[in-house]
Amino acid sequence: MDLHDFDAISLYFDDDCPPAVAALLDTAARACVEGEGELPLLQAYLCAPEQLAVLVGLYRFYFYKHRLPEADLVARRAMSVSGRRLDLPDDWQQMDPIALAAAASRSMGLLRFWLLALKARAVLALREGRTGEGTRMLEKLACLDQQDRLGASSLLALIGSASAITTLESP
Repeated sequence: MDLHDFDAISLYFDDDCPPAVAALLDTAARACVEGEGELPLLQAYLCAPEQLAVLVGLYRFYFYKHRLPEADLVARRAMSVSGRRLDLPDDWQQMDPIALAAAASRSMGLLRFWLLALKARAVLALREGRTGEGTRMLEKLACLDQQDRLGASSLLALIGSASAITTLESP
């Protein structure tokens, strides 16, 4: 399955964003320049906890502020919300090619969102020193994305190179 094969009509931001939530997202975007965007993002989340645009905004805020545990919490929520919409297993480890194909038939854009949230969680795990967990997530992603459209194999190769260097440097 080619993960670049999707139509622009079914992108994950297509769900209607209530005007009050959109206004809070705009406020947060302007406030982020001064590092003050968290409050309007949290207010937007309280108003629309399943709005994917809100989850993306929160994730980016926490990621760029190097608040990785909070970013991971939001990425988990993004996977949960999108996974429920796609009828995916609750546990990413249970994801398989059959569930992938069924989800792709529902919404390729939303499926890519879920897969990118998994990749985000893997990167966060690696940055926090949870190498085993991050590697397992990337291996699952590589298994699901056989054409490597999302770049998991490059990250796995990088992890392998870093492990080899560490092994060589050990006394």
